[in-house]
Amino acid sequence: MERQADLHTHSTFSDGEMSVGLLLQKAQSLGIKYISVTDHENTRQNEYIQEILRYTNFEIKVIPGIEISTDYQSHEIHIVVYYHPEETKEINAILEPLREKKLNRVKRIIKEIEPLGFNFKKFSLDNSRTFNRMCIARYMYYNSNLKTIEEVFKKYLDNNNKEKNKSEYPNTKEILSKLSKLNCFVGIAHPDFLKDWDKIKIIQELIKEGIKGIEYHHPIIPDYLETKVLNFIQENGLIPLGGSDFHGYDTKRRELGKYNIPNSSAEYIMKYLKLF
Repeated sequence: MERQADLHTHSTFSDGEMSVGLLLQKAQSLGIKYISVTDHENTRQNEYIQEILRYTNFEIKVIPGIEISTDYQSHEIHIVVYYHPEETKEINAILEPLREKKLNRVKRIIKEIEPLGFNFKKFSLDNSRTFNRMCIARYMYYNSNLKTIEEVFKKYLDNNNKEKNKSEYPNTKEILSKLSKLNCFVGIAHPDFLKDWDKIKIIQELIKEGIKGIEYHHPIIPDYLETKVLNFIQENGLIPLGGSDFHGYDTKRRELGKYNIPNSSAEYIMKYLKLF
């Protein structure tokens, strides 16, 4: 079974370090055959990729994708969404208010951190990107003496006025309902909450709402849980998903291509979306 599909990565259109062009180039050099650049609440990376593929000879196959943060019964649930480019306009109508909420949250956090001695004058709030705490952390890392991005989170972001600056994620069921009308292929991303296996009930409920796959192979999923999730996937007729969740070589999630999944998963999604 060939494993050359990395269906969870990020670029500079959200909180990744690498441009989409360099990301595709690096992925192809690593032997990745299928990739999805699943930037947070954004489709612009995929629009840009279509232009790149039109004028280059990349052999790598790209499945348009997004990652969306949602809330289900007070549990933070991330979903990966794969879609046909023809649905971009309708998907953007769903994503734009979500990006706006994230941008406002970032602005609030910056306002509270600036008095601590950090200068954010060069922090560009480019409206083509989706902003989150990782974007702040990377900027602070490159403009300070802090040793790692993880240190930035620990010292300044993890405990930053949690109540005031808490996330405002949309309801998972509501998002799934909207995406199902656009014939998207939706999966659960990095379900590390299943370390408490009783929470598999959450997945069972969301399958009824249109979930078609689950990430089982991912940097934060331990081996024992990977086996349990994969068994659940097979028992329930779902599609095995996963990927490196690559954010850049300046973060812990830097192992592009290490968490590849079977090509058959990518091929199934492409057929489902009629991308051939």
